Formats: sequence, structure tokens, C-alpha cells
Amino acid sequence: MKIALIGLPQTGKKTVFSLMTGIGLDHLLGRPGEFHVGNVKVTDPRIDRLVALYNPKKTKYAEIEVTLAPAPPHEPKPREQWLNKLKNMDAFCHIVRAFEDPAVFHSKGSVDALRDIDEINLELAISDLSLIETRLSGIAQDQKKKFDQDRADEAALLEQLKPYLESGKSLREYPWHDGDEKKLRSLQFLTMKGLVVALNGSEPNAELLAAMRAKLGLEGEAPAEPSGAARREARPPRGTEVCFLSAKTEAEVAQIEDLKERAEFLTALGITEPALHVLTQKLYKALGYISFFTTGEDEVRAWTIRQGATAVEAAHAIHSDIARGFIRAEVMKYAELITAGATGHAAEVKLKETGRLLVKGKDYIVEDGDTVHIRHSG
Repeated sequence: MKIALIGLPQTGKKTVFSLMTGIGLDHLLGRPGEFHVGNVKVTDPRIDRLVALYNPKKTKYAEIEVTLAPAPPHEPKPREQWLNKLKNMDAFCHIVRAFEDPAVFHSKGSVDALRDIDEINLELAISDLSLIETRLSGIAQDQKKKFDQDRADEAALLEQLKPYLESGKSLREYPWHDGDEKKLRSLQFLTMKGLVVALNGSEPNAELLAAMRAKLGLEGEAPAEPSGAARREARPPRGTEVCFLSAKTEAEVAQIEDLKERAEFLTALGITEPALHVLTQKLYKALGYISFFTTGEDEVRAWTIRQGATAVEAAHAIHSDIARGFIRAEVMKYAELITAGATGHAAEVKLKETGRLLVKGKDYIVEDGDTVHIRHSG
């Protein structure tokens, strides 16, 4: 999973990237205007509890590759290169400034989070509109030589997307129908990628967060999540999430080496979970990803798959040979495993004895938090 931190200058992107990856600020400040890449462990308290249950030799958290993108360049050629690099990402985390600090200039002259969201969204939408125009022109030329119905269908869909983007909406919000995304698989639309908008301020601002949600089309209740076969057929599109963080506070927390003191500091601030943990969870949700686990005395490990993935697709995430030789999946629900009243393999035995170790075939839809043992040939 590849994520890019994007945003205007002086929003706190470098601080957030440094906190997520452990790459020092001095290194980042010494190389302005460059793309920087680092890896981030996806914090998941379920892994920690499974580790306590199994006491494995190794623990492997899921990881995200995070790229710190510089602010959008003004010159056409560097701007085109900037946009092209973003096309390789799975999702964006837009860091939006909400803090006032006279010592830190703002490129627009004042702090206005809603305006800054529009600024970046416009950059992405213009890129998508340009891509649509280029693609439509290419299809028109090809159709003159030899008509192709698939190309005609693609052109018709692209013509529908144009006014949608021009109205200020992202392609994440577009009412996609079955097969639509397949028609556009070769095109890397930026407003179709997952998005987390992180408001970086000194303290939470409920009114501003609500206004951000409204601007991003997140008003009202989320639609009910499909289940079973319907969930398989309606894999969720990449979505949009909003969260608050204080990069300054997170940096202060990171300076406290003693874990007990760190927990006390967070409690004193009324913080139940570090914002960077919430941020990684939001990124997963925006991408429609879930985690399943493999457990044992040798290793406890988290794996990342798309929501709606089948058991054989989960097997493929582990290794293609395991998927090819798939026989069955033995599935245990996280909550039942944790509350089995035994540790390690003994907990699995208890679940099997009580009929709570489920034997599933290739088409089983893996759920978030499932512990899965794949039985395979070879």
C-alpha cells in the first residue's frame, strides 16, 4: 500500500512524515522540494493481544509505504512531474493547516482550511480532466480507423465523468456501476484514489471538522455495508475520511521515552489513542482494506487485503503457491480466540471442540480480524 502525504507549504507534512517513519526532520529540511519515502508499521492493538496469547518468536505488523510529496510546483513541467508521481499512489493523506503561528508563514497569507482543501482538490481534478480529454482524443482517432464497441463504451463513460469533475466533485463520489472501473483500469485518476484529510491544529475544532466533512460530501449517515455475496459483488470504492491531529503534540509525545510516562501524558491531555494510530486506521478505511491474521508459536502476523476478498485471495496475499494449492481455510474469529480461556494452540483446540473453528472453502469472504490458517497441497 502506497500513501502520499500532500498539502500546501508549512502545513506540518514534514513533522507528520518524520513521526510516522522515524526519518529525522534535519534530513528532510536539508533536502527541500524532494519526494521522500519511508515505511510505517500499521498499529493494531489486536496484534499485541495475539502476541500476548501466543508468545511467538516473531511479530509482523502490516506496513504502509509513505511518500512525503513536496508542495505543488508552480512551473508547468515540474507540476506535471509532481502529478505523475502521485499517480503511482494508492491513496493520499492531505495535511491541512489549522494552527495559527506568526513564526510560520502561510503561502496564501492566512490560515483557511476549507480554502486550502479546495486548492489541492482543484489540482487533482484538473489533472483528471486533462487525462479524460487526452483519452477521448485518442479514442476518437482510433475509432476513425476501426470501430470498437469497448472503446465506444469507455468514451461514453468518460463523457459522463467530465461534468461530474467540473461540478467540483471527486470520482470517489461518482455512482459507479458494475464493470465501470474495469473499463478505466489503465487510467490512474487522482480523485479516484483513497483520501484522508487530516486537520493539523492545536486543538480539535468540531465545527471546522463538520464543515470539512460537508465540503467533502460526507454529510449524513454512511450507507449500510453489504454482506455475504452482495459484499463480494460490491467491493467498496476508495473513500474519503477526515480526522484531526496535532503534529506539535504528537512530536512532544514522541520525545517521552518512558512508555508509562507517555501514557500518563496522553491521559492528562484526554487522549485515548495517539492521532497517528487513528490516521493509519483511517487510511485503511479510505482504501477499503482490512486485516486478517496468521498465528502460531513461530509468528503472529497481520496481512492486508481488500474488503470483500475471498479465502483464496487471502491465501494469495500470503504466497501464490499457497493459493494454487488451496484446500480449505480454518477460520477463527478474533474475539472468540481472545476469550477462549486458554493460550496459544490450546485456545484453538477449545474453539475446535466447541464448533467455533470454522472450515471454509475458496469463496468464503474474509472478515476484518479473522485468524486464518490455510491448508494447502505442496
